[in-house]
Amino acid sequence: MKILNYIFLVSLFVVVALSASAQEKRIKKADEIFEAGEYFRAITEYNSVMKKVENKSQKNEIYFKIGECYYMIGDYKKARSNFKRTAKVDDFEVPSKVRLAEIEIQEGNFEDAVAFYNEVLQIAPGDSIALKGIESANLAIQWMTEPTRYKIDKAKQFNSKRNDFCPSVDEKSGYDHVYFSSTRDEAKGKKKSGITGEKFSDIFVTKLDRKQEWTDAVPVDSLDTEFDEGTPCVFDEGRKFYYTSCRAEKGKKVGCQIYEAMKVEGEWMNPVNLKIVPDSVSIGHPAVSPDGNTIFFSARMQGGFGGADIWYVERGGDGWSKPKNMGPAINSAGDELFPFMRADETFFYSSTKHPTMGGLDIFIAKKNEKGRWESENMKPPFSSNGNDFGIYYYSDEDKGFFTSDRKGSKQEDIYWFVKPPLEFKLTGLAKDKDNGQIIDSCVVMLFGSDGSVFRDTTSVEGTEGKFDFKLKPKTDYVFVVTKDGYFNGKSRFTTDSLEFDKTFDYEIQLESFNKTFEIPNIEFEFGRWDLTEPSKHNLDSIVRIMIDNPYLIIEMSAHTDMIGTDEANNELSQKRANSVTSYFLSKGIPEGRVIAKGYGKTRPKVITTPDPRYSFLPVGTVLSEDFVKSLPPEQQVVANQQNRRIELKVISNDYVPSLD
Repeated sequence: MKILNYIFLVSLFVVVALSASAQEKRIKKADEIFEAGEYFRAITEYNSVMKKVENKSQKNEIYFKIGECYYMIGDYKKARSNFKRTAKVDDFEVPSKVRLAEIEIQEGNFEDAVAFYNEVLQIAPGDSIALKGIESANLAIQWMTEPTRYKIDKAKQFNSKRNDFCPSVDEKSGYDHVYFSSTRDEAKGKKKSGITGEKFSDIFVTKLDRKQEWTDAVPVDSLDTEFDEGTPCVFDEGRKFYYTSCRAEKGKKVGCQIYEAMKVEGEWMNPVNLKIVPDSVSIGHPAVSPDGNTIFFSARMQGGFGGADIWYVERGGDGWSKPKNMGPAINSAGDELFPFMRADETFFYSSTKHPTMGGLDIFIAKKNEKGRWESENMKPPFSSNGNDFGIYYYSDEDKGFFTSDRKGSKQEDIYWFVKPPLEFKLTGLAKDKDNGQIIDSCVVMLFGSDGSVFRDTTSVEGTEGKFDFKLKPKTDYVFVVTKDGYFNGKSRFTTDSLEFDKTFDYEIQLESFNKTFEIPNIEFEFGRWDLTEPSKHNLDSIVRIMIDNPYLIIEMSAHTDMIGTDEANNELSQKRANSVTSYFLSKGIPEGRVIAKGYGKTRPKVITTPDPRYSFLPVGTVLSEDFVKSLPPEQQVVANQQNRRIELKVISNDYVPSLD
């Protein structure tokens, strides 16, 4: 009996050992699938082996890897449930909370993301990922409030219920062809991708017809296979076609490669593997320099900065050079993918590096004066909290396409973008300065620094008295508003250096000729007629009015107080009026436009505007000699000051310049 028990125990041990060995092999297999990036397949393998794993530490590791798989394929709900489980485990607490923060960012919950990053910093003070994550989240909040001129929307004609991504345009002067990748049901292959669980992607094309409408997208049958084809790049005015193909060969470990096809009788034919790298290495996302001598691509290769990097090869006498890394100005410890070079050699790519709004953001790079790349996040509306990539920018127009799985897209969708021309306008109306009424039938002349001249006439009935002009960018403008019986109104502005649309809206207040104007703060030494320097500066505003109203003839009158004889006051006031007139002549105002008149004390001032300092001088008061003498001495001083004044009155608006 003991022997039987012993045999049973030994047998049980062997079964357990064999079972454990098989289990380790299954975990290893799942890990290999995970490392190969086939996340959808890895989820199935991990879930299957999880049922038989009893070791708690091993289980937690599998839960974390399942979370990673769901995160990579964009199923954030299931990823979150796995990371929440492992966030309570010491070995996985920090990476799990980082992932939870990134999920919150992907869903646009930036403040919740910051909270998770702060939890990471409590565990690991100074953690660089958490610090950069907080900075990126705060920048994202700021960027979303900043205005932009770009307009974007889904390219509904291109998109399906599946993934549609990475457009490239064969620009044909109004009859463009757009090639893009798609996993839609019409894709050729029947198998599903081990990465996403969807059908393998194929290349499709849609065209603008004569009605300027996009045709239904159709597959490019000459290039598509049962495997993954995508990320097209049309080159050489539609004569060459570069793309990624991930063909499988039985018994071989074959990676994705870049292919080149040629246009033959209107069809893409004879695809050739460029063999940029060995078959065992995966590369993709080709982009070609304007001269065709450089191919940029994305790959995870030895010598990179971590994750996927942007690399390039150059055409030489013996074919393509060995791959070269684009360096730290472009690449980072994160992922850099989907390069694109515009005709002006501006470089675009997508990256998970800091600062990012979440997932892949689109970056733009240009070379500085020293020939070194400088790049920055393109910010909204190109970048979002989702994944944004695969941009195509037209050669000489501010428009194009890009891909995003942002909020509002169930899967990856193609978006179009356009930067409309700047729009500037001048609008306004003229009002009577005294009564605030809109003045009808004003003539408005607009003068541009480019030599342009425009005219408009206001109408209370038609446009409620408004004038309206369209303006050009980078131009200085002056406009003049004229109306019989009123001084001209004038203003100036510029559209130079403006980066956003703007409407210049003015309310021009015109002052009627039909009254006498007192010119304030014109002072003379006691008993003298010489203008003080401050008085000259005050008269400059009247000089400007005369220049702006070149046909005005005015009377410049001087008035004195009640002190002194009539003869003395008349002489003094005339000399003062002459002094003012001489100053006008010195500023280039013709003699015939200014008449000097001294009235002495014959025209006492009438108070038309109340002054809270002088309540004893109510509106309507005439500062006659009898009235002034009736005041106490200190009030007489004020009244005499009021009577000492220089006034302007319009005589006519029909001055004819002399021919001399």
